[in-house]
Amino acid sequence: MLLDNKLSWKLHVHKVKTQLIRACGVLTKLKHYTTQSVLKGVYNSLIHHYLNYSILNWGRASNATIQLLIKIQNNAIKTMKPTNTKSLEEPFQHLDILSLPKMYTLSVGKFMHSYHNKLLPNHFDEFFIPISSIHYHSTRLATFNNPFLPNVNSSSGKCSLTFVGSKVWSSIPNDSKSSTAFIYGK
Repeated sequence: MLLDNKLSWKLHVHKVKTQLIRACGVLTKLKHYTTQSVLKGVYNSLIHHYLNYSILNWGRASNATIQLLIKIQNNAIKTMKPTNTKSLEEPFQHLDILSLPKMYTLSVGKFMHSYHNKLLPNHFDEFFIPISSIHYHSTRLATFNNPFLPNVNSSSGKCSLTFVGSKVWSSIPNDSKSSTAFIYGK
């Protein structure tokens, strides 16, 4: 993982972009000689792990920075998609592959599940403020120990893990939140 002095993640994304372009070239060359399941295996081994590696950190980069990787992922999916699909969303579903924004949301959801089940190191214990400590009204959000959604005005504040994590956790059904055995799957 590469960092710059502004934490813009541009260096990291550029390095990943280079790897993904090479992998897309491999997919393009293979698509005429092999099956879709082999192409998906190549995608998972050459593209998916680069996109998924430490996505909880760099997935909060600016949209302009992330768009480069989204375009490359879309090109890889187009390479593997069946010819009879009309939209780009269909091949993602058909191939059982998550788009980059959905991969990030899943990663945040896993983090929040680990946080609420106290599976993270102790220094995360006070990372989020429960709504029940802000006010004492018995609301649905307070009942299920949802974190308080901080008031932010800047774009960097809206990308913070405390803000995104609170939003993602609030959107998860309550019965899934209370489960101690969470199956992540895809």
